[in-house]
Amino acid sequence: MKSFLTLKPVDEILSFVEACAPLSAERVPLDDSAGRRLAEDLISPENLPGFARSTVDGYAVRARDVFGAQEGSPALLECVGECPMGRAPEFSLLEGQTARIMTGGMLPEGADCVVMVEYSRPAGKNMVELIRSQAPGDHVLEADEDASCGSVLLPAGRRLRPQEIGLLAALGQCVVPVFRRPRVAIVSTGDEVVPFTQKPAPGQVRDVNSHSLAALCRSAGAEVSMEGLVRDDMAALESVVRGALSRADVVLLSGGSSAGMRDHTVDIFRAMPQSELLAHGVAISPGKPFILARSGAAWLMGLPGHVSSALVCARVFLLPLLRRLQGGREGMMPSVPAVLSRAVASAQGRRDFIRVRLSLTEQGWTAEPVTTPSGLISGLVSADALVVCPENSEGLYAGQVVSAYILD
Repeated sequence: MKSFLTLKPVDEILSFVEACAPLSAERVPLDDSAGRRLAEDLISPENLPGFARSTVDGYAVRARDVFGAQEGSPALLECVGECPMGRAPEFSLLEGQTARIMTGGMLPEGADCVVMVEYSRPAGKNMVELIRSQAPGDHVLEADEDASCGSVLLPAGRRLRPQEIGLLAALGQCVVPVFRRPRVAIVSTGDEVVPFTQKPAPGQVRDVNSHSLAALCRSAGAEVSMEGLVRDDMAALESVVRGALSRADVVLLSGGSSAGMRDHTVDIFRAMPQSELLAHGVAISPGKPFILARSGAAWLMGLPGHVSSALVCARVFLLPLLRRLQGGREGMMPSVPAVLSRAVASAQGRRDFIRVRLSLTEQGWTAEPVTTPSGLISGLVSADALVVCPENSEGLYAGQVVSAYILD
């Protein structure tokens, strides 16, 4: 019987992932770049907004002309016009003059602030009284306040959210340099596994792992190819893996990663070109029979056959890899502090990822452990988060404040 290599710590596996380089860059249309990561620093090609504009409806003025203005002692100014929207004013303000302006309008030459319309009142003919003193820059966006020409606005690796897309649009960036999406090939193995569209016979199960792993990869921005189901046949599995490696950055094998006599994953990974076996067995629960290898620039992962184990391993190791390949450096999933509702035992020397249900009370979040076998998908379906019990602990106690890593 094949034996596991020395179980590697979780952090050692993650160090391999963090050391990998991002994929190559490509240029995509702006509206296709949401959720992608910049492959290079974004240098502002111009000032933004590019002109001094008002943030309120009111009167453009010179601050010195309204100095000390108040209700009982207003500043009396001559209104010489209105600042048009979408065009530059064709006049300048001289001493004692003002101009009506709308939100977003361009300030005329000579103006350096705006008095809100609420602090104005007509004074006959083209005269207006302003009853509020203002400092230079009040109610004004300066020409380079959003972006200064030549400055680094967004660093390489920044994930483009809707607000970043808006900034790029404001700067006229029609195409955006982003890291290429990782291509992930998924292979599910096992004589007992049948397509999810098929009614399983006694002793058979539908393919759950391929579809749940594919959904997880797509949610992380990867392009997924489903390589189908392969029986526990070494020659057939090796052929599928070789074919997948020719077009994928990451190849996932679900099942066949334990030390059983019919599990061929380690041998197949070793047989790949320029192969390097990084781990066969990890000190983690669930998911100890996890395999990590390299084949040239490509990554090979052997995930456990039990669905909960496979998905926990994928969240701990695969998601950071996919983020890193796309230029990201984020660590674990987002978390919230929560109070553990009851004690959980753990074996020292391994890192336990405990599934929990979260409930919100007046005192904050409570985490209730979910105890179902790793072969059941219902345990993860009913869970909202994962709580980590570290390697040097024999468990967590009731009432302990823990970090609950959200399962989105």
